[in-house]
Amino acid sequence: MDISDLFSGEFIAFFVIMAVAVPWVFWSAKKQALLDEKRQASWANMAGPLGLTYEKGGTLSGEFEGLPVRIFREKGERMGGRKENDSVYVVRVEVPGKLPRHFVAAPRKWTSLFEGVGTPNVFKAGEPVLDKAHIFQCGPLEEGRKLLQEPDVQQALRELVNPESVSFVQDNHVGLAYEKPTFMEDAGKVRHNLESLVRAAHALAKAQERLRLAA
Repeated sequence: MDISDLFSGEFIAFFVIMAVAVPWVFWSAKKQALLDEKRQASWANMAGPLGLTYEKGGTLSGEFEGLPVRIFREKGERMGGRKENDSVYVVRVEVPGKLPRHFVAAPRKWTSLFEGVGTPNVFKAGEPVLDKAHIFQCGPLEEGRKLLQEPDVQQALRELVNPESVSFVQDNHVGLAYEKPTFMEDAGKVRHNLESLVRAAHALAKAQERLRLAA
């Protein structure tokens, strides 16, 4: 290669791009690290007021009103195909009982599931607020339908629907997911959300037990 080639338009453009891109990548990574450090400090301070334990890495866990709770950052792909390249922030409460196999209430806003011919075990709750917020799926389809026909289940899940987050039921847990971690800045709001999640978890468990005994 002739030395003059180093001064050609292609090489000059390449070096200009690298001169801009490399510092931007380092700046972006540093900014993200600082934001995550700030988030972890904020969440650590919130552990005491909520009666939870802060774990290294930025997770809160423990029990709230007798049910296991976790507040953590999650890969978006776990919440639906539309968030697969992002992180989301999750408040999750365990349901104190066994829900129907593969019962899922996926957030319609984020999920890649769709209601159509050929989509297995997907159904509607028949309740406008819930059907607008979720896409429902269950292995035993009829069991899922019956569970969502229970009035206390519908009421408890409706209470979780709000414009600041998405609600979900997955892997025998009920939860709320946020796009940003700032929801943790208000202990009163977090406590209110945990109370709503606990009510929903108990409503699901009790309704499923009633249906099991009636079968």
